Amino acid sequence: MDCTAPFADPLADPLADTAEVWLLAEEDVDRFAAATGGAALLTDEERARHDRLLFPAARRRFLGARLLSRQVLSRYADVAPDSWRFRTGTYGRPEVEGCAWGLDFNITHTNGLIAAIVVRGRTAGVDAEITPAKPEAMQFAPKVFTPLENEVLRRNREGQRGHAFADSWVAKEAYTKATGMGMCRGFDAFSVHRLRDGGLAVVDEDIPETERDLWQVQVLQVWDRFALGVAIRADRSDTGPLPVRLRSAIPDLLPEEARS
Repeated sequence: MDCTAPFADPLADPLADTAEVWLLAEEDVDRFAAATGGAALLTDEERARHDRLLFPAARRRFLGARLLSRQVLSRYADVAPDSWRFRTGTYGRPEVEGCAWGLDFNITHTNGLIAAIVVRGRTAGVDAEITPAKPEAMQFAPKVFTPLENEVLRRNREGQRGHAFADSWVAKEAYTKATGMGMCRGFDAFSVHRLRDGGLAVVDEDIPETERDLWQVQVLQVWDRFALGVAIRADRSDTGPLPVRLRSAIPDLLPEEARS
């Protein structure tokens, strides 16, 4: 099997110099599932995991995330959505099993939103949370943020602290997912700081100095309700930050008759 990128002309590959993040509203999962094949696309193990979930919302998000991943990956490789197989890394990060065609993906879901990021020749992580964060969530800040991050959060205007907390959380979560560590890496082991130009930078002593400039982290606002964190480890041939393009699953993945 030829596992090279399916685009003979790199300029025709939408992921040649861009990361794409696909968005699916939780309320659209049932329609998305009906139009794409639903649970029949999943493996027996995935269906078993889906059926073990106790709450309908959890089952809906699980199904939406799996279907979105399959449909999105099939945009960038000549593979049927039901033919993708996945394995989990050492810390549980999902990865393509077998031929990956240079693709790396990551998924996230929260109450109301499912998102999947896809890159080629790079590594990426994504996380989403409702913003502003609720006061009960912000109580975790002293335990999970560095002292400097907590001081910066404290000095935000009171009305902005919920947004600042959500931004910091999704940025750090996306970064740990991109490294493959996920929640196994303590959030207080590294820092994410906002630069003067509004961008973000990771300060992580565990990353070799020669690789630190390969990392980019950013937070995007989605539908005025969600903070979306994106972390990407660039390829050494990249000359600058990789642009991130947001895509909507319903209009861009479904056949026209299923969009309305």
